[in-house]
Amino acid sequence: MNIEDLKAIVSLFDHSSLMELHLQQEGVDLQLSKRENYPVSGSKQVVETIEEKPVALVPTKEIIAETVATKAPEVQETVAKEDLQYIKSPIVGIVYLAPSPDDPTFVQVQDKVQVGQPVCIIEAMKIMNEINAEISGEVVEILVENGQMVDYGQELFAIKKN
Repeated sequence: MNIEDLKAIVSLFDHSSLMELHLQQEGVDLQLSKRENYPVSGSKQVVETIEEKPVALVPTKEIIAETVATKAPEVQETVAKEDLQYIKSPIVGIVYLAPSPDDPTFVQVQDKVQVGQPVCIIEAMKIMNEINAEISGEVVEILVENGQMVDYGQELFAIKKN
């Protein structure tokens, strides 16, 4: 868990109806509360002991390139990279490409999408967030897999704008 993950969690908590959150993951013990007079114990210790530790970089572009099987080769070859726009993740969470496991995906390669059309769902803190297309066009590439963890700002779909 890095600083960006923490910022995203705090932002999601701030915009949720939850009053308290306690999260323990990867050596991080995070407690958030919207209640007044919430006791802050040990905060001085925590601030003093935080250090920047090097994080191993994962070559995500290579991993994505190897795992994406939803490309349409004939379309991909004819579309220049500069003609594409991307639908990006507005939050950190797990992406689902279909409304439920038994349903077909929201969109497929070569589908036309309109502004406001649902393209996927991102689950964050047990809340399902429907992600809608912000641009109209043709889906050229699906850059994520169903059930994959996505980061804030990560490209989800490549769209050839109308």
